[in-house]
Amino acid sequence: MKQPAILILFFVAAAMLQCYPLAVARAQTWLSNDQKQKLAATVAYDDSDTTIFTAEGMPSLTFSQAQYSDSWKDGVNSIGFRAAFLSSTTYIRKRVLFRNSLDMAYARAKEREAAASVKKEDRLNFNSVFGYRIATASPFYWVGQLDLKTQFDVGEDAKLVKVSKFFAPAYIIASLGMRYQAEWGLSMAISPLSGRFTVVCDTAYAKYVDIDFAENPRYFRAQVGAYSQLAYVSNLNKYVSVKTTLELFSNYQDNPQNIDVDWTTSVSFSLNRFFSVVFFNRMVYRDKDRYTAKDGVDSAGNPLWVTKGPDLQWTESLNVGLTYRFAKK
Repeated sequence: MKQPAILILFFVAAAMLQCYPLAVARAQTWLSNDQKQKLAATVAYDDSDTTIFTAEGMPSLTFSQAQYSDSWKDGVNSIGFRAAFLSSTTYIRKRVLFRNSLDMAYARAKEREAAASVKKEDRLNFNSVFGYRIATASPFYWVGQLDLKTQFDVGEDAKLVKVSKFFAPAYIIASLGMRYQAEWGLSMAISPLSGRFTVVCDTAYAKYVDIDFAENPRYFRAQVGAYSQLAYVSNLNKYVSVKTTLELFSNYQDNPQNIDVDWTTSVSFSLNRFFSVVFFNRMVYRDKDRYTAKDGVDSAGNPLWVTKGPDLQWTESLNVGLTYRFAKK
């Protein structure tokens, strides 16, 4: 990403850190005494033999349907669904921290008399962090982190050309560095040494992720660079939960000034124990990504297609439906 956009992102991150003390003070008024005690236990900075394990998850299933009469002037008949699952586990003992999180979502919709449904959302994200606290009474850890991003199903571009499927591609980041873990859900990791690996399990899809056939006969690309992650995960109160993660990667070997960005945000508003409203937003910028778009029509009225990019990619969804939240401490 070019320099002005980089500065904007870092200013946003700095503003979040500046506002953090106020958010903590506000959050304290939302929690019950029991919640405060449980939260304090999960981040106790001591070397006791107490083992703390927490697990939580939130599966959800939503449906959408729209029907229009023949006399209605506009509108497209459609039916669709969205399934999602968000979970995390945390293990703490003495100065050791081990945390895993899984974020999955899949959505399809069928419009009018179309022969097949269209994929609307598809993601499979897994993150694992192993840390060792630098000092007894410190929120800083030496960490090793593994992050995996891929999709479940076949994806198509604007020309209905198949450009992706499960593990084609998959983006894997392995990093070593330092992590700041605050007691109210804020974390920040910085790794000056990290590797990003692009894996394509099917040869037909390698050309869509800028992998050269001659140089990569196994359809595998490795990059060495710097990686940073800023995340905030919290149940603000019993009705609202927030998860946002900003990831930055700079490739040392190729245009390190063009930083790749991946920013996801999920906000859940619980209406009651089983119904909720979930908002999801994701913005991605990868310096090597290209995409196909329409650019006018020719003299016969046929669409003209051009290759563009790199550019900022974004997606958002708002869903209302069945949601069940569980937790074990």
